[in-house]
Amino acid sequence: MADGSAGPRPGPVGPVDCFDRSLLVHCGPAQIAEAVAVADQPGSGLVVTASADRRQNCLDQARRLVRSGRFGHPLLLDAGRYAGAGRCDARTPFSDWWIDGQRELGLPVLTDSGYVAAGDAAGLWHLLQATARLGDAIALLPLHISWLTGTGARRTLTRYVALAGVPVALVLEHPADPFAEPGAVEGLLEVLDCGVPVLLLRCDVSALGALCCGATAAAVGTVPALRHLYPVPPVPGPAPRVGRPSAIVGRCLAYRRTDVIARTRALFPEAGLWTCDCETCDGRDLSWLDRQPQHRRSLLAFRHSLRVLYALRDDIFRSSLPNSRLSWHARCRDAIWRHADVRWPVPGMLRRWETALPALPVTRLARLDRSRPVGVPPANGPQPVRVV
Repeated sequence: MADGSAGPRPGPVGPVDCFDRSLLVHCGPAQIAEAVAVADQPGSGLVVTASADRRQNCLDQARRLVRSGRFGHPLLLDAGRYAGAGRCDARTPFSDWWIDGQRELGLPVLTDSGYVAAGDAAGLWHLLQATARLGDAIALLPLHISWLTGTGARRTLTRYVALAGVPVALVLEHPADPFAEPGAVEGLLEVLDCGVPVLLLRCDVSALGALCCGATAAAVGTVPALRHLYPVPPVPGPAPRVGRPSAIVGRCLAYRRTDVIARTRALFPEAGLWTCDCETCDGRDLSWLDRQPQHRRSLLAFRHSLRVLYALRDDIFRSSLPNSRLSWHARCRDAIWRHADVRWPVPGMLRRWETALPALPVTRLARLDRSRPVGVPPANGPQPVRVV
């Protein structure tokens, strides 16, 4: 084990040079083949989180994928040492073999960080300093949600991130949706304004909001367990029962269980929410997902959801970054009304994004604006203003 003692061996590019407002698919090792099929498009990439005590297996699978030449987009490896009952803390040294394994494959180096508990400012600074000593890595910051929601904690976080000057990748702990917490969106926006590249991992629809506000990349989990970091229960209990999978309803900017979608569609057939033109659905209404055999339902819901998110990303990013932010705000407002139309409870994160963004001046993001669609080289002349 090492605490950043392995000397820096920078590759031909910096640790985040391969990202450009990239929407990543966050999966487990068993889902790599399916995730690659969906993520093989411009402005995409893959994050693979290792299973408990199987980090070498994750590295081996990444090696096979890289050597196969089947995936020409960024690939990040997440050791996942911050999760589960036996998780490491923020002062746990990084593993030389994990860092070197990513370097040997030519991957962006993501530290195998432990969990940063509430109030553990010393652990946070230790982790950032250790990453800085590596010289070529992204600091993975698995954070208790109070680091974003607490005023004092947020001030410490942003000051330390700015002082360390290394790219960071946030993972947020919450039992349901971290961005439904008051202050979480505002905290993310302050981190995005720290002057360093910021990635957001293990996320859901809020990944689009993060990209609209300047994140270098954001990752959407293929399953609920990879859409945020679940807290460790004080007393271990039985594994949760696996029920119906969830699928995204695009105009609602929200995941709903497939059986809930089917029942609501029967009650409100004219709501204008159900027809989906993604490659998976091919013009069918979303209730078809719930009619599929159980072993196929989860796979189809995952394919549909990611393809819809990619289409939303591409549509929002047709204009400059400040106007993408305005588009995201408008879509959140519309999604709130769409929920009311079908009597669904409004997800807290939609209201948090709606209220947080208008107070943020557009000029604050202007310096991050690349003024071009994802994957398209810069064009001469100003880009048209388009708010959708």
